[in-house]
Amino acid sequence: MYKLIILVVAFLFTISSCADEILWRVDKNAFAFCNQAKRSTCFVIVNNTSTDVSLIENKNVGKLGVTSKEKYNRIVTFPSKWQRTDDNGDLIIFTTQAWLNGQRYTTSGMVFVDKQGKYVHQ
Repeated sequence: MYKLIILVVAFLFTISSCADEILWRVDKNAFAFCNQAKRSTCFVIVNNTSTDVSLIENKNVGKLGVTSKEKYNRIVTFPSKWQRTDDNGDLIIFTTQAWLNGQRYTTSGMVFVDKQGKYVHQ
């Protein structure tokens, strides 16, 4: 029952916050999404635990090496691939697109969330 409540709350949050894309794990027991309001906030929901993985956007923008985050005209981050799931946790790839003076830059980074819901940094 608790799992169902978490999924319903996450679903309602997603609808109300206009998340652009939800990425489901193959078994449909976990998902990832980003809210693209004023700044991207990204979450992975696994085993009834919601994990904030929003730092992936900063890491991805840093990989671009073009300019500081504040100077981009627009930045969008979204989950793009559920890379793998095993006994240790889940590995999800998030893609970030950043626009600067009409030019779009794109990069991706991995997020690992262990079975306890802890975000393990790259």
